[in-house]
Order: sequence, then structure tokens, then C-alpha cells
Amino acid sequence: MKVEVSDWVQATTKNGEFIHGFVDAVDEQQGIANIFVVNSDNEESVGKPVAVRERLLRKLPAYVFEDTDAIQSLIDIALSTKDEQWFNELSEKWKDLQQSRSKEESRPAVYPSSTNRINYPVWNSGRNRI
Repeated sequence: MKVEVSDWVQATTKNGEFIHGFVDAVDEQQGIANIFVVNSDNEESVGKPVAVRERLLRKLPAYVFEDTDAIQSLIDIALSTKDEQWFNELSEKWKDLQQSRSKEESRPAVYPSSTNRINYPVWNSGRNRI
């Protein structure tokens, strides 16, 4: 499997430990990827790089940034790995999410307030009854 730097992957190492992390470097000639481990069944591996053969990797789907808590966790990882570019990208996404969330909160709530005689919802924007 072809992986690139920054891809999120899962693998089982030659020692049998399950790891979850992102690709930090790739040696295409040797077919080995360096994985920065963020989760593992061996706690001693977490936070450390591990070399794994590319054929043993399972690439994970791209992450959709919709959760500010998840982005903050990734920002912590970017800081711990001293990856300034990734930190800046994540910070921008976090700011964008915060701005879109504040816009959604400023809209008036729209919810059904009652139903008419044929049981069809009558909408109320919080100000006017229809």
C-alpha cells in the first residue's frame, strides 16, 4: 500500500503490538514507513516513532474536522511533535469552526410549536406564531 507523510494508519508491528498513528517519514526503497504512535496496546510505544513495513499498514480514511475537541487534541499532537505547519493549519480550522458555530448560535431557533388540524407542524421562529 502506498502511504504518504501525514496519512493516518493502523498496523500490527513485527512484535505483535497494535499501533495507531500518522506517517512521519517513508523510505520507498526499503518499503518502510516511520509511524508516530498516538495509541497502542503497548503504552510504552505511545508518543514514539515506530518503523513498520508498508505492506502491514492499513490507511485510515481522511478525517473531517467538525469537532473542536478533536482538533484541540490534534493541536496538542502538533505541538508535541513540533510541527509548526500542521499546528498553523489546525489552528485555522479551529478558528473557522468556532466562527461558524457562533454564527449558528446567533440564528433564532426554529422548531415546531404545534400542529394544525391535519397534524402538520406549524413552525415558530421564536417570535411569530404562524
